[in-house]
Amino acid sequence: MIVFAISLVAFFLADTFMQMIASALASAALVIGYWLLSRRYSSAVENRLLHQMLMTENQAIREGLLLDIENAVNDLKLDDFKSAYEKLREIGYLITGNQVKVLKLMCLSHFILRSDMDLELATLIPTGFEPDFVRYLHEVSKISPQLVRRDVLDYVIKHRKAIEDFPDGRETLALIAGAALRVKGYVLQYHDFIADFIEAFPRNRLLRLCRLLQGSYSEVPALYDQAKDKVKLKYDFDPEFQGLL
Repeated sequence: MIVFAISLVAFFLADTFMQMIASALASAALVIGYWLLSRRYSSAVENRLLHQMLMTENQAIREGLLLDIENAVNDLKLDDFKSAYEKLREIGYLITGNQVKVLKLMCLSHFILRSDMDLELATLIPTGFEPDFVRYLHEVSKISPQLVRRDVLDYVIKHRKAIEDFPDGRETLALIAGAALRVKGYVLQYHDFIADFIEAFPRNRLLRLCRLLQGSYSEVPALYDQAKDKVKLKYDFDPEFQGLL
């Protein structure tokens, strides 16, 4: 509105027709420039305004979030897990502490998970070993392995012994190792972990691994040889494996 006001004043104060044209062109340039700048820096402005709001309304926001957590806990006590999870998920955008993650996992443990659901994983990684997270991880790695990323792999390796001692722990670790085969970088970084569960890979996972290992013998020789041996043992005459390793 300020730009338009300046433009109108310049237009009506012009003494000649050329000045009117010049003021109109300058106004148009200002409007276009303002629009381009606002598009480019809109996210930065929004973040700054949000930061200012958080600084000035910090106590009120904190009290509101704590009240929301209490409401979610009450829903949990009433076995209304869907409402509780929806509230906790919204709270989780601002509060990323372990308490909220554990409460969300408690809700999720009562759901039947499906691949068409809007599932989360990285935002649920707890600070320590949590049985509910391992159970959830087991199910998610079966239906949505694309959610298994580096932070999840780091957690699994850190707590590998505890997960292995857990019911179906070996199966969970094998599923995670198989999910890591989405990205070649994961195969190279976590090759020791993947090698420990190569015997549990079904045909499609082994085929994926062999394709990722092509030309990488010098980087991961032990995993390369192990995959090659399994192919020779079980799929020596399978045409899809021919020439991969």
